[in-house]
Amino acid sequence: MDSGKKNIKFGFLWITLATFLGFILAIKSQMGGAEVVDAWKKSVTHGFWKTAHVHANTLAILNILYGLFIGRVGLGDSARKLGSNLALAGMIIMPLGLFLVPFIQPIGYLIPLGEWCIIISMGMMAAGAFKSIN
Repeated sequence: MDSGKKNIKFGFLWITLATFLGFILAIKSQMGGAEVVDAWKKSVTHGFWKTAHVHANTLAILNILYGLFIGRVGLGDSARKLGSNLALAGMIIMPLGLFLVPFIQPIGYLIPLGEWCIIISMGMMAAGAFKSIN
């Protein structure tokens, strides 16, 4: 599968999953009496899930944009493939880590790995864009 197409397809799939997570958050935020709802909204799990929801959507959109533009920048095939895979890995690792960390605390150590994947892939895209401008 072409690198850009892979980012677009998985980006839309990830948006769907993140939207479903947002739906679960909305339902859970309305369940029970006022005390239960307030306790849930103040919980660490709720905070991490909200953060995971926002990051999943943002990184999915970033991957879609990555897929749309990767063919237009001055990068070789291997650099395009590496950047594409790093963008996908970051899109999955970071929100998934945020979602799971309330239950498995050591998984929190993987979250920066996802961040670095995104930073490196975006740096590669920026370098390719500057290269193609000149």
